[in-house]
Amino acid sequence: MHANAVNLRSKPTTSSKAVGVLYKSHKFKVHSTSGNWVNLTDTTTSVPGWASQTYVYRDVYMCLD
Repeated sequence: MHANAVNLRSKPTTSSKAVGVLYKSHKFKVHSTSGNWVNLTDTTTSVPGWASQTYVYRDVYMCLD
């Protein structure tokens, strides 16, 4: 699946509040993981949150193209 942006969530669930958006090619710092979720901070906007591992490349710390 391709995405230009991914919602950052307050908790590692799709039902939690969206706290920001991680855009394509934004870099981020990974803090931890929980199941299929990554706790990260978007280093472009300084917004912390949770994103599904389905939509981010943890290896290169970039949002999926």
